[in-house]
This record gives sequence, structure tokens and C-alpha cells, in this order.
Amino acid sequence: MSALFILFTGYNKFMKEPTEKQLKGLYRLCYTLTNVMFQPIHIIRIDERTLNIFVLAGHDEQIEFEIQPDGSINP
Repeated sequence: MSALFILFTGYNKFMKEPTEKQLKGLYRLCYTLTNVMFQPIHIIRIDERTLNIFVLAGHDEQIEFEIQPDGSINP
């Protein structure tokens, strides 16, 4: 068993997972950003304090969104 596999599986115990509503909101947001607005997406991650999904996008990284656990999207 490789050290990378052990590290990855050990990390999964502590990893926060998004809600189903957040995933649906993330899909809609990513689709809009890439297929409608033609903007690149740079970072997608979960804020472990608030459990919001943070999205950083835009050619100059000027577009920020947070997706709440209930699926609502805040600019």
C-alpha cells in the first residue's frame, strides 16, 4: 500500500462533504460560468467554518461566489 493511498484515505475521515442542494447549485453555477459567460474557474473548496462552497472564477480571478448548505448562491 502506497503512502499516498494511506494519506488520501486518512484525509477522507476529516473531509467535509457538500449537501445535495450545494452540489446542484454548484453544477448550475459552473455551467453558467463556463458555458454562458465563458469564464474560467480557478478554485472550488468548502469553507470548513461555514460549510459554504467557495468558488473563485474569472479571467482576473475577480468573480467570487459562496453556495450555502441550503443551495442558495451569494455573490
